[in-house]
Order: sequence, then structure tokens, then C-alpha cells
Amino acid sequence: MENIFSRQQAIELSGLSSGQLSRLDKSGIVQPKKLGSTAHPTVLYTLNQILELRTIASLRQKLSMQEIRKVIDHLRERAFEPTLFGKFLIFCDDELYWVPFDELSEKIVKLSGKNKGQIVLKAVHPIGDIIAGLEEEVKQREAAEREANLRLSLFTENRK
Repeated sequence: MENIFSRQQAIELSGLSSGQLSRLDKSGIVQPKKLGSTAHPTVLYTLNQILELRTIASLRQKLSMQEIRKVIDHLRERAFEPTLFGKFLIFCDDELYWVPFDELSEKIVKLSGKNKGQIVLKAVHPIGDIIAGLEEEVKQREAAEREANLRLSLFTENRK
């Protein structure tokens, strides 16, 4: 069964704000499942969506949300899967390139930006780093929760 996360968990795990999640949903970039009333639905995200959100949060360090939307639109227009998940992205000055894994030595796809003369390459964290970071964060949260439960049980036993 696929892991499901609440909106609050998505905010904590992705590093994005509630407003950013809403804008991503409205723009169709990352659309969570909504259950219940339309006025106040229960909003749920899959693990892949959490990874997508975390990738977007990483890209936000170098790109505006408008530029990220342009990248997604570019992928959709050219019949590529419209997700940042699993894509190796490289910045050269203010230009963003996608290097497809299966064509690493043959092809680089320009996605956005302007050329300013001097060439500076910066690779965006590969999705594996994002997954490893998320797994580590989940492990730390689980360990903290176990420790808190242990302390609570010891406190309860000492009070008896």
C-alpha cells in the first residue's frame, strides 16, 4: 500500500508553505487527493508527491515558482512526463537544463533562463539525495516519537 501523508505532514516534509501547496495544486503541478466536503476537504499526498514537493522546494533556492511552472509546462508541451521527479537538472548561469539519464552523454534539454556570458555549472540535488534526506528525516522523527513514548510510559509507571 502506498504511503499517504496529510497536508500538515506535506508542509513539514517538503519545506513548502500552505500557500505554496495551494498554488501548486491550483496550477496543476502537484494535485493531492481531496476527500470529504468541498469547502473543507481532507487533503492527502502520496509519497511520490512528497518527493515532487521536496524537489520543488530544492529548486526554489534557484528558481521562482513562475519559472518552475514554465519548466513543467515545457515538459508537458513536449510530451515528456510533467514531473520533476527523477530528472537530473543542471543550472548554467541563469539557464536550467535537463539531462535525460538515458542520454546523458548525447543530449541536454534547455528549459529556462538567460545566458550572461560566464559559464557556471550547478547541479540540482539528484532525486536520490532528496529521497535519502526524506528517509533520514522520517527515521529521526520516528526515533524522537519512540523516545517520547518511552519517557511517557516511565513517567506513568513512576507515578503509580
